[in-house]
Amino acid sequence: MHHMPHDAGFAAPEGVGLDAFGVFMEFKNTMLLQRRFMQKLLADEETHPAQAACLHILAHKDGLSQSELAEKLHVSRPTATTMLQKMEASGVIERRPDQQDQRLIRIYLTQSGKSLVTRLEAVFAQLIRAGVGSMTEKDRTELRRLLDILNQNLTLAIDEA
Repeated sequence: MHHMPHDAGFAAPEGVGLDAFGVFMEFKNTMLLQRRFMQKLLADEETHPAQAACLHILAHKDGLSQSELAEKLHVSRPTATTMLQKMEASGVIERRPDQQDQRLIRIYLTQSGKSLVTRLEAVFAQLIRAGVGSMTEKDRTELRRLLDILNQNLTLAIDEA
């Protein structure tokens, strides 16, 4: 078990208890470790996590417009455009004008994009099995319950901000 020492150059911010800060740091560490695991498994692929999300969306709903994709990815349109240009250059997507409205650009997976999606989904399954999949059902249920509370609290805080 690689536990991040809580004194690893991080001090709890003013007004935050050490126990709350410790939980926050463990959760942050989980996110980092999941990303490292994905990066290690995808070392041979030239796919950024945001691109992987984009491919996943297209795999389930091909032919979305650039603005619909930006919305689903929670990124700005310019960010989506830049990412889609890179993905088009690497040959995993193609951009085609809408048949009815030429101003509208629709995004489609290429054959290469479809096979990349298959590989990415296998890696994603491996990540889930290695992490939460290796926990007992009781622990998974408890973790889900706790994360649900955390997400509800954050949602409330966002709405009140």
